[in-house]
Amino acid sequence: MKYRVYHAINPTFGFGKKPEFPSEYELVATVESAGIEDVFRITNHIDHDWTKNPEVIELFHNRPRSTSVGDVVVVDEKAHYCDMVGWKEIDEKS
Repeated sequence: MKYRVYHAINPTFGFGKKPEFPSEYELVATVESAGIEDVFRITNHIDHDWTKNPEVIELFHNRPRSTSVGDVVVVDEKAHYCDMVGWKEIDEKS
């Protein structure tokens, strides 16, 4: 399944005012994955640069940071906010 990964332009990492999606986010990558938890792992610099992972189909940002709290992943036109624990489905205008 293809997931679109959006990073907050001015991340708060879960502290302060939550950025507005989609206007305060940028598309950084498209990832092929079996599940959203895998997308989080795939888009993090754990033991190497995540942009080199084979599941990363397309990059839209030169050097994206790791996915973190406050970022958004979209699959099947449903947006999911990366919360402090897990993912929360959000309205695309929230």
